[in-house]
Amino acid sequence: MNFLVTIFVGLLLVFAVIQIVAASTNNGNRIVLNVAVIGAGPAGLCSAKHCLAEGHEVTVYEQSEEIGGVWYYTDEIGKDKYGNPIHSPMYQGLRTNTPYQVMTFSNFSYPTNTTPFPPQTDVLKYLHSYANHFELGKVIKLSHLVVRVLPIENDKWEVLVKNLQKNTFETIVYDVVFVCSGQQSKPFIPNIDGADEFKGKIIHSHDYRKPEPFRNTNVLVIGPGPSGTDLVAQLSKVVNRLTFSRHKIVNETAEARKERQSLYSSNVILKDDVTRFTSTGAEFIDGSHETFDVVFFATGYNLSFPFLSVDSGVYIEKKLIQPLYKQIFNAKHPTMAFIGTPRLFTNAYMFDFQVRFAMKFLPGAKKLPTKTEMMEDVHIFEKETLSIEDWKEYVKQLSELAAIEPVPDVLLNIAKENFVGRVREPNDFRKYRYIIIDDKTFRKEKYIT
Repeated sequence: MNFLVTIFVGLLLVFAVIQIVAASTNNGNRIVLNVAVIGAGPAGLCSAKHCLAEGHEVTVYEQSEEIGGVWYYTDEIGKDKYGNPIHSPMYQGLRTNTPYQVMTFSNFSYPTNTTPFPPQTDVLKYLHSYANHFELGKVIKLSHLVVRVLPIENDKWEVLVKNLQKNTFETIVYDVVFVCSGQQSKPFIPNIDGADEFKGKIIHSHDYRKPEPFRNTNVLVIGPGPSGTDLVAQLSKVVNRLTFSRHKIVNETAEARKERQSLYSSNVILKDDVTRFTSTGAEFIDGSHETFDVVFFATGYNLSFPFLSVDSGVYIEKKLIQPLYKQIFNAKHPTMAFIGTPRLFTNAYMFDFQVRFAMKFLPGAKKLPTKTEMMEDVHIFEKETLSIEDWKEYVKQLSELAAIEPVPDVLLNIAKENFVGRVREPNDFRKYRYIIIDDKTFRKEKYIT
């Protein structure tokens, strides 16, 4: 009898071991994946959060010494102490140009006393709070540079990583790679005749940190986007004269031009396109010439993913990452996902939505189309201008395909109204707040600090 009991106990132990092994490779009949996330900004943090929630093994690689991506501020410009380009374009005093509601991850709100357009410090605190709440620190490796991502057999990825502090390299194989390295690391400076002749300073907005070093100078800012507008607002308080250049507005009337000029302080001069530089300044399309000490290019960024091998199948065309299925999956190697791609409504709620979409397919719960079918879909975002209806259609498609909760229409509606407000009132659009009424409607009102 004792012999039979011993055999029975032994069988129970074997069965228990089998169960433990099965549990280590499956989570509710879902395969446990080994996931690499590149970047610990908002997109990378929510990618890690959702992967961990699904029971996957996750490692987040962040080149900087801190999480936050573009929201991490450093006084440094150019290259860091390891000789790598500084990633963040953050400058002192920056406030968001988007209401905090559309910068919120699903089911994780900003504090109730958050100002409508919070400063960089508050956004970074929010990201830290998110990371702490979901215990993401345990999977984040700071000061780790991803050197190369190479596709290998069985749809896996060989990832070469450099530990910057120890100056050592490691190669690890992953099942899935989330690319969350952002879009603002490689400044774009247009080629304008005579730039080599100019004897003053030429600086991209990426390397701007604070206005004080430019006190009592004459400055030219090129580029009418959010960065250019913010630079004008900050610099105009300390410089002698500031010229703000943008592409000529077709059919702009003299009255409309005068109204646009009235939006800025008296030491700001509006100009159209720069045609060429001289040794002392620049000539404009109207034939005039002005002298400057400093020229700022607030002209955006080139997309750059230097760690992706040619074999990854990904390339840049017309400032778009190609070929991406639904602007997320690498159509050639669909175990790679991009979160926060260009021309998308690039804020935390959309990052969160994209990750939730990806998570329905990567573990195999839902099957992706064939590579041929995915390739046919990649051109959907090649339109030069995307309307709010394009965004809503994109959200509708993804939510139906993956059976996930969509981004509420109200957030897209707020984003549209905010964009119009930035154009209409470039210096005052932050004086409003947005109050969400329901999933489709909101109220906009003056905000008194």
